[in-house]
Amino acid sequence: MSKESGVKRNGETEKRRNGENYSPIPRFSDSPIHFLFLLLFTVFYGCALPRHYVQPNPANPIKTVAVLPMANHTNDVEGPETVREIFANKLTERCYIFKPIQEVNQILKDEMGITLGSQLDMTNPQELGKMLGVDGVVYGDLYNFEEKTTGVLNIRRARAGFKLIDAKTGQVMWGKGQGVKSETRMTKGNAGAVADVASGLSKAQDKREKTDAAVYSGLSEWHDLPPAEAMGQQYGFMGALAAGLAEKAIKKATGTFLERESNVMIERIIDTLPVGPGSERCGGTVAAVQPLPGILPEPKMPEFSVPGYFEFGKRDFTALMIMTSVMKSNNDKMIFDSRIAKLGDKFRSEVDMAKALKAKGGEMPPGLGKNVFITRPDLKLDYILYPEKNKYMELTIKEEADGERPKIEKKKIGSETIDGHPCDKYQVKITYKDGNTEEGYLWEAKDIDRFVIRAEMENKDAKTVVELKNIRLGSPPRNLFEVPQGYGKAANMMEIFMEP
Repeated sequence: MSKESGVKRNGETEKRRNGENYSPIPRFSDSPIHFLFLLLFTVFYGCALPRHYVQPNPANPIKTVAVLPMANHTNDVEGPETVREIFANKLTERCYIFKPIQEVNQILKDEMGITLGSQLDMTNPQELGKMLGVDGVVYGDLYNFEEKTTGVLNIRRARAGFKLIDAKTGQVMWGKGQGVKSETRMTKGNAGAVADVASGLSKAQDKREKTDAAVYSGLSEWHDLPPAEAMGQQYGFMGALAAGLAEKAIKKATGTFLERESNVMIERIIDTLPVGPGSERCGGTVAAVQPLPGILPEPKMPEFSVPGYFEFGKRDFTALMIMTSVMKSNNDKMIFDSRIAKLGDKFRSEVDMAKALKAKGGEMPPGLGKNVFITRPDLKLDYILYPEKNKYMELTIKEEADGERPKIEKKKIGSETIDGHPCDKYQVKITYKDGNTEEGYLWEAKDIDRFVIRAEMENKDAKTVVELKNIRLGSPPRNLFEVPQGYGKAANMMEIFMEP
């Protein structure tokens, strides 16, 4: 494998310009599946409010803080960690330094067997502060983290409370709660009137709910985000319902479920937190305290793509590619498998997203789970096929500039046999154009055109293993790389969602 394995989407590579016969790697970082997720983020993602920065308070004795696992009063198993991570990452804006959540989790598990917020009553703030090496500990409770989707009215609610306790004295220094709610509703005709009535009933129910307002001031308050019109309502009730279910499924799959509501909720809570003595993101001079190592950004769940470090040799083939990713923040696992095929510069990948989501307890809207991605450099086009709907989308391939290619550093460290194939094993480091890096190992099969048949890679967010199975050399049928007869072309994702 070359140190520059990145490929222009038109099939030209640095190697080819030097006269070598080289088969390009199909790059999916800016191709159909990545485009699908990007499009859905563009359609569905709601941005958080602009942030303001504060001056540090050197008189505050609490410099370092650990955000503890939240007590979960909801039916969503992922919600507490999602909200906890958002809160921790915003602490630096209030001039505090927080201990990385992964490190907190490991210490609590190893030292006390604590993995859930409900188990924290086994100890006290003073013991926790001493064990974690911090000045303060933050307790939290998650009371709502849900979405009710009816089509006429979709309601999303996030509500939580947090309190900061001095780990030396055990004194509660601050506590605050907040609920945030958003609605997507039909606005026209009788359905719009029904939505108005349902919204009023929901607000009345919110006021009747029991809360721990004595622990968290403001917990009974709900902040309503501006309502949005239901997508697809031009197709009637079923259209709006389908769009709502699709939005919910995609956000669950991409780890953005209730992201907007959670961010606004945390911002309204944390803006009342007393200012700390200093941090790297806080206005003014940073307090004279060494930052804790390994402060992590909010992780993103890996999506399926053909990694840039995979080479498939010069020959045509078919194979099964399996990608297993484990998130470092919460050990959440996602497994994708894809049937792939190569014919010259043409490339095809079949992915069953519904299968991957079902394994995690989620589901895709009917007809959207199975996708086929075809790359046609000869036509400068990518296709996304939806076999269950007999529909497809067409995308224009954009050429990749030399400076956008990842830098790959590779060193042979030994030989191993993988699935019966004798392989050279390499230690590898990949540096992408945005500065992010991955490190790990690659295995190149010596008996089948030096395919990379296994990779074990790690970055700041996840550990990923990619494997090639059932490799068969030979040219696959040409019609696999064509849009099948009878498929209709969709102009956008909305048409895909709405089609029966």
